[in-house]
Amino acid sequence: MPIKSQHRFWQRSKYNSRSCQCNNGHYHHSRLEAGYCNMLHVLLKAGELKDIKTQKRFDFDINGEHICSYYADFYVTDIDGTESVHEVKGCVTDVYMIKKKLFHALYPSIPIHEIH
Repeated sequence: MPIKSQHRFWQRSKYNSRSCQCNNGHYHHSRLEAGYCNMLHVLLKAGELKDIKTQKRFDFDINGEHICSYYADFYVTDIDGTESVHEVKGCVTDVYMIKKKLFHALYPSIPIHEIH
């Protein structure tokens, strides 16, 4: 009987995703996310987007107390200056739904676009 390793390296991902690299050298949590990053960079080079940031951190601080942090897959700025969060999801979890509601409460002017 094989011995189970204590390292995460040998364990399979909970949602069967694989980390991979996009064409721009960024590492992403899934192939779907890397493919979306490739598409966003094509739009950026075509002049349809102004800026793209990956894994942008948003802090959820309420009444001076840090509750948690949320890392958006992509923070996109359009040509006209409007900002939005693009979240690539293969599986929507309960934790994500809670963080999404917190995000809308604390950052109401920034919409979240979910890509499935």
